Amino acid sequence: MYFGANNLPYVRTGNGFSTLRDDAWARTELEAATTSRPDSLRGGTVSMRHTKIAFDRDGDVYVMASCAGKGTYLHSTDGGKTFTAYEVPGANGTMDIEQFSGHNTPDGPPPFVRFRRTKRDPKLRWRSLNDLELFVPRKVDGRIEVGQPILISRVCIGLSAHSGIPSSVVSRGSKVHVAWGEATDPAEKVPGVPTYVVTYDRETGTLGEPALIGYGPPANDVHNSPSITMDSDGRLHVLVGTHGRPFQYASSLEPNDAQSGWTEPVPAGKKLNQTYIGFVCGKDNTLHVVFRLWRSGEPFPASTHATLAYQRKRPGQPWEPPKVLVTAAFSEYSVFYHRLTIDRMGRLFLSYDYWSTHWFYRNDHFGKRRAVLMSPDGGDTWKLADATDLK
Repeated sequence: MYFGANNLPYVRTGNGFSTLRDDAWARTELEAATTSRPDSLRGGTVSMRHTKIAFDRDGDVYVMASCAGKGTYLHSTDGGKTFTAYEVPGANGTMDIEQFSGHNTPDGPPPFVRFRRTKRDPKLRWRSLNDLELFVPRKVDGRIEVGQPILISRVCIGLSAHSGIPSSVVSRGSKVHVAWGEATDPAEKVPGVPTYVVTYDRETGTLGEPALIGYGPPANDVHNSPSITMDSDGRLHVLVGTHGRPFQYASSLEPNDAQSGWTEPVPAGKKLNQTYIGFVCGKDNTLHVVFRLWRSGEPFPASTHATLAYQRKRPGQPWEPPKVLVTAAFSEYSVFYHRLTIDRMGRLFLSYDYWSTHWFYRNDHFGKRRAVLMSPDGGDTWKLADATDLK
């Protein structure tokens, strides 16, 4: 669930999304809804790249898509009924657009980043080299100028987004902040994937110096994608991704600025087996994160099992212990393909599915079992969402 400036919910369905219009769900198929496109995108089918749906302060809707083998930036001025397509210049790659995470509604078109793999590592499955590029689109006479890519890093480790779908970008005013992890020389002894944040200034067109936030173990593992958000004061908050270790947390010393220093990174807890960050900031500046948490013991006393767990950090307080929201149906490997979002009222929404490594479960229960939990009270209680929660 992603919530527009008017707090109407948008949710991906098929090759498009559905939203509430006049108290009824209306579905938009992107190919049919794309009523204007350049010649370079003609002859191809417009297809949605991921689940994120973004908005600006005017209430316009934005979606990252693909068409004719090219990256495509979609813009709607009528709530998502129709779209205009714009080609993203340069080679195609993985895209991540800034979405609302609590206190960031861009004044104009949401910025986005592109991850373009340049080299695989045949010896390390989770290591590759990627060019990380930032795009800062703008509105000109009612149309979008996507702009040229701004190179951030040539050794980015990539983006892990099938679960958690972390936020790579957050912005306020003229400042755009990007968080990413980097690959390192396998022969080099490092405590994990180094995580950086950098600030780009729209007004001056300048890119600041990257700030090293911390390390997410183990090294050279793309699972360790970080996530960034900001609070009501503009202070930046980053969770450094890990693969089966405690997340590392740090915040900026100055609001809306990645270059003036950061707090020392601290673990989100002791001996936590955490992976796949979903991260937002509440109206009271409480930080909320949902992730996969491995556990041992009941209800599988002879094995480990996966859970979908929730944590929060109130302002000025340490991270609270995890609260398990969903326990896997079986032991051994599981994943939940989860997405944590927040609406304009500060309510939490958690979409999740369940995949088990046991083939008989997948065969006997074929299909998707996606559901949405919601918390109306900042994580104190959770329930299955229903129609009354979306009004």
